[in-house]
Amino acid sequence: MISRLSELLFELNGSRNVLYQLVTQQLILRYRRTALGYLWTLINPLLMMSVMAVVFSSLFKTELKSFAVFLFAGMIPWTFFNSVVVQAGSSFIINEGLIKKIYLPKIIFPLSVCCALLIDSALSFIALFSIVLVSGGSFTWTAFFVPVAFLLLFLFSFGVALIMSVLTVFFRDLQYVVVIAMQGLFFLSPVLYKKDLLSGSIGWVVAMNPFNPFIELFRASLYEATLPSIHTLTQAISFAIISMACGLFIFSRQEKKIIFRL
Repeated sequence: MISRLSELLFELNGSRNVLYQLVTQQLILRYRRTALGYLWTLINPLLMMSVMAVVFSSLFKTELKSFAVFLFAGMIPWTFFNSVVVQAGSSFIINEGLIKKIYLPKIIFPLSVCCALLIDSALSFIALFSIVLVSGGSFTWTAFFVPVAFLLLFLFSFGVALIMSVLTVFFRDLQYVVVIAMQGLFFLSPVLYKKDLLSGSIGWVVAMNPFNPFIELFRASLYEATLPSIHTLTQAISFAIISMACGLFIFSRQEKKIIFRL
């Protein structure tokens, strides 16, 4: 496994220019021929967060300003994770023509999607965080922990994306099923609410959600103005390592079969 990882890193290093071009292409093509261009990176999450903040702050009877920061800290990691799983999960199918024409390390396709989405998410975070500050939110030194939270979230999401990208090649219907599954997972993740508000069987299911620690990383540093607990950080690191290990294992075992199933 370690030797295969070294091979993948060597291949990626040799194809780093291609990776750069793929990431750049995705960022450019996403907003090509639109009047506002890359401003949609800000507008989309801003509108979604604004609507949710107004509706759910009224529903939960909480102060709008406070709930906006709470929601912001949950939506940023969820939006990134959801986009990575859905988009990177179909990366081999979308790039079928290129994969069959020339040899490239296949891991470069889901990786390029994840990197492009990370840049999108980081820019959205900076823009929305600025708006939160202007609207009266507070800035503390704990916000500097956010890059660490993004790194762990990236590793966890990329591992899941690798698994989904391989499975989707063998089971094409999965690319449609995963969209529905992610919608269900959204409500089973404490994005709109605190996980300790739920009890019974639903509360137990939410508590077992492996995505929880990653939300808590962002929420602790941005909403609670504290560093995440050692328990939360340990969980996030463990899940990130497990996700990457499983993703790389499944990918390395099925990599040579992918081209024959496309």
